[in-house]
Amino acid sequence: MKRRGRRRLKKSKAVFFAIALLLVLLLLVAFYANRRGSTYDYDLIVVGSDPEGIAAAISGARNGLSVLLVDRRSQVGGLLTQGWLSTLDMNYDPAGNLLTQGIFLEFFQQLEGISFDINTAGRVLERMLAKEDNITLSLDQKMNGVLREKEEVAAIILEGGKRVTAPCFIDATQDADLAALAGAGFTLGMEDLGSKRRQAVTLVLGVGGVDWGQLIGALPHDPSGQSGAFGTSAWGFLEEMRGYRPLDPQIRSRGLNIGLQNNGDLLINAMHIFDVDALDAASRELALERGQKEAKFLIRYMRQNLPGFGRAYLVATAPELYVRETRHLVGLYRLTIDDLLEHRDFWDKIALGSYPVDIQATAMDDWGAVIGNPAIYSIPFRCLVPEGLSNLLVVGRGASYDSLAHGSTRVVPVGMAVGEAAGVAAALSLEEKVNFLELSENESQIGALQGRLKKQGAYLEDFEFPYALQGHPLYPLIKELRSYGLVTGRYDNNYRLDEPIQLRDISLVVGGYLERVLGNRFQAKNLSDEQSEATLGDLLWFLEGIKGADLEALGLDALLEEHGFGRNKTLSRGKTFAFLLEFLQRLGE
Repeated sequence: MKRRGRRRLKKSKAVFFAIALLLVLLLLVAFYANRRGSTYDYDLIVVGSDPEGIAAAISGARNGLSVLLVDRRSQVGGLLTQGWLSTLDMNYDPAGNLLTQGIFLEFFQQLEGISFDINTAGRVLERMLAKEDNITLSLDQKMNGVLREKEEVAAIILEGGKRVTAPCFIDATQDADLAALAGAGFTLGMEDLGSKRRQAVTLVLGVGGVDWGQLIGALPHDPSGQSGAFGTSAWGFLEEMRGYRPLDPQIRSRGLNIGLQNNGDLLINAMHIFDVDALDAASRELALERGQKEAKFLIRYMRQNLPGFGRAYLVATAPELYVRETRHLVGLYRLTIDDLLEHRDFWDKIALGSYPVDIQATAMDDWGAVIGNPAIYSIPFRCLVPEGLSNLLVVGRGASYDSLAHGSTRVVPVGMAVGEAAGVAAALSLEEKVNFLELSENESQIGALQGRLKKQGAYLEDFEFPYALQGHPLYPLIKELRSYGLVTGRYDNNYRLDEPIQLRDISLVVGGYLERVLGNRFQAKNLSDEQSEATLGDLLWFLEGIKGADLEALGLDALLEEHGFGRNKTLSRGKTFAFLLEFLQRLGE
């Protein structure tokens, strides 16, 4: 009996161990096979705690995801708290509706106004994150690498070699660093226009001792006509600041954008620093040093020339540069300048915008331009999805926007609306067991994404709005020149086609086309500051000065006759643009 009992005990133990082994094997299979399960450290990893990243993290957390928010800095807020950008570029439609609502509006309503105290902004963002139990915040964590498996980001590698995994990732870094490390395609700066230029970087100045009352009292009398004040915001002194002669030959000041801080100091966004590779740490550090050196001379000039600045002094400069442009993602769709200015309402829209297409100066020979002012436009979900990567979304200024379109989409309110959409998309991706590439093609799931965003307070109404020169016979010409950034509609979208053309306009169109389309195979005079009205003689003199151009072989005389210049010496902008485009196209053949 004892022996039989022992045999039964041994048999029971063997069965127990077999069952245990089977359970362990099943767990291991689940661990490695379930790419959408609990095998990951987090459901969603967001890299970058700029406002766009914070909106993405909060949105993901509110949709039930466990979220890791990582940043190399020691404080959240990025461009606002480290770059000291203290004014928000708001987006309204023609009826006055705020287009960026949801999480952005929640943030905005806790600030002092459109211009705000940066310490307030930091505290508000911290409070918003702290309310979300599903968010783990990891600061002072530099991302050193990315692990990629086929079309997926498998993990990010932090300092010390720590790997952190998730089924979904959102890149909210200012320069799209995560996507770049994962091998996504990009254009740099204005490379998509055939140019090596990039918008200037800025070092924001903290200034004390300014008489705010005297300052805003003088703005209505500023001769430029482009000055004003509202609440804690002020802007102007364009012509006065153009008179500044810098110490550094690659630094200049534009008109002042001013934000009043709670302690009475001002934050001034005005300094343009050129010749900076913002993706190179050494170049960035050198630019910061150059700006700091220039700052005291710039403040001295303001003290001597601007009302209210008689006792102004430099308090400090921002810890980081305000960098406007580096990488532009190559996504499933690239938003274009025509999409903005022709008011496209995409079927897969996830955010709306309307801010003017503001292209800041790119070099000392360029003062920048407002290409146009959209009434309203939409951003499709496809702009967030990199080609060839199925579980990564890119938000902020590094998303898939052409360099001209980026002049509007780069603003913080639009970026936060896009970030919120990305957080919802991550949740839907996991719920529906589809990747972002699949989600981008599914109208039903995109509809669910849009519906959930609306429930969260996003403004995503359908729209139809006419655009400038719609149906005009010269619009195709303007559209082509505008696609290279060579003509501008400014804030009023008036291309002034019937007004006399200036030598400056001719120079900008010809010089820009030679650079951006013909690759500088020919060279022309630079008359970018010459604002006198051009005559037929001026036009001929300018064209004859193009090095390497055989005007006779191009049939210049016949072309002038064809465009009516032989009979009429009045050079209107529209007629001259049409002539110049045909001439330049012939030159390139």
